Formats: sequence, structure tokens, C-alpha cells
Amino acid sequence: MDAEASPSRPLATHLRGALQACRGAWSHAAKLALDIALPTLCVACREPVDGEGVCAICWAKLSFIAPPFCPRLGIPFIYDPGPGLLSMEAISDPPAYGRARAAVRYDDVARTLVHALKYQDRTDLAPAMGRWMARAGRELLDEADLLIPVPLHWRKTGLVTP
Repeated sequence: MDAEASPSRPLATHLRGALQACRGAWSHAAKLALDIALPTLCVACREPVDGEGVCAICWAKLSFIAPPFCPRLGIPFIYDPGPGLLSMEAISDPPAYGRARAAVRYDDVARTLVHALKYQDRTDLAPAMGRWMARAGRELLDEADLLIPVPLHWRKTGLVTP
């Protein structure tokens, strides 16, 4: 007798579908209970948020850096002074490096996000913040031969050296 023609096949398929529906309902109920007991909070202001990261109010306070900016320091300009013109900071105190970029201004919300990632083990912030940094540094990364991560100093991590 062919397995597909077996009379028990439709019942098994029906039971399998019912079991999957029960699993989905249980998973949804467990997530809802967890969200009620431990709501996801905004990293900056600690208000409940849908999803992860920051609430809409704190998101609006993030100042993303976009052109025009100083080609050396990446400091945003109020107006476009033209190609190749450096900021007063870059002229008066030239850095030891050629170019730098930042995704956002380092204000209250950005500082809270950076400190949460670096010092509070909030690695859930890394994908979003990494995308912001990759977008901000795309021009530099496209021209780079090598990307070298710089770890925290051992005194800031609380680890002791061997």
C-alpha cells in the first residue's frame, strides 16, 4: 500500500499542524508575559520601548553627522564652505591622523549608548551602532587596506594583565 494513500496520513498532518499552532500560541504568550514582566527599556531614558535601542524621543535627540563636514576631523559645518576646506580646529591643532568620521555628535544620548555598549555589556546595541558607523565611515572604509580594532585599555575593562 502506498504511504500517501494511507488513511492515517491526513490525521497525522492535521495533528502536526495543530501542534505547530499550539507552539506558536505558547511562544506568543510567553513573549507577551516576558514583555509585561520585564519590558524593554530605552537605553537613554529608561522608558519602555517597542523593539530595542532607543525610544522615539531619544532617537530625535541623536544628531547624525552628514555632509558638509571637515574632511580631516569629520566635524559638521553649519554651511558648505566648499570642497577641501578644513575646520578651524583642524587648522589650529592638526591631528596626527589623516581623516576621522563619527556617526553622531557625542551628546547625552550618544554618550549613554556608547557607555552602555562599552561598559555595561549591552552587545544588543552593536548591530545598529555598527551600521551607523559603517555608513559614516563608508568613504574611509572603501579606501582602506586594513581595519584594526582598538580594544579598551586594560584598566578601563577591569581586567588585569598577565
